[in-house]
Amino acid sequence: MNRDWVILHKDYKETYGQSTSYMIYLDHENTDIVLAIRGLHLGNQSDYAVLFDNKLGQTMFDGGYVHNGLLNAARWVFDAEHEVLKDLLERNPTYTLTFVGHSLGAGVVALLTMVELQNQDLLGNVERKRIRCYTLAPARYTSLNLAIRYATVINSIVLQVEVLVGGYSSPLLNTYLLLVHRPLRPMAMHAIW
Repeated sequence: MNRDWVILHKDYKETYGQSTSYMIYLDHENTDIVLAIRGLHLGNQSDYAVLFDNKLGQTMFDGGYVHNGLLNAARWVFDAEHEVLKDLLERNPTYTLTFVGHSLGAGVVALLTMVELQNQDLLGNVERKRIRCYTLAPARYTSLNLAIRYATVINSIVLQVEVLVGGYSSPLLNTYLLLVHRPLRPMAMHAIW
């Protein structure tokens, strides 16, 4: 990583607890504009506020359901940085725009990608094929119909089965699904992540 290519970095003081820390990086070697958001910081209470702000089954977005706190964080980052991203895209018309995050940050970037695709006009109508998202061990953030709709843009990497699967199923059900449906796991994980 070339430190000279870091466009901006915002820590918790600058995000006011609305999102985890993030940075925008201009990768000239790979012709890529990268917005990266860190994962859950166990020592930061504002991360828990984002994670636990979820009105299960009540937050509609683009015909499906999403995690309320993660959507609010994604909208906050979009509102704060869409002008910077638009400027970078205009100055670098051959570059791709990549969102990447881990854990809590993965859920935020996935929803940030969806928010961006719903508001492409604010980024200069960047083509969908120039936008991509990579999530590493994401928190549960969306309903299956949205996961399928955005699967061409959002790529998730899950190395094992997530044990803490949101707030809408019991540990017993989780154990049952892990044991009974273990052979289906790779296909199911690909479909829902």
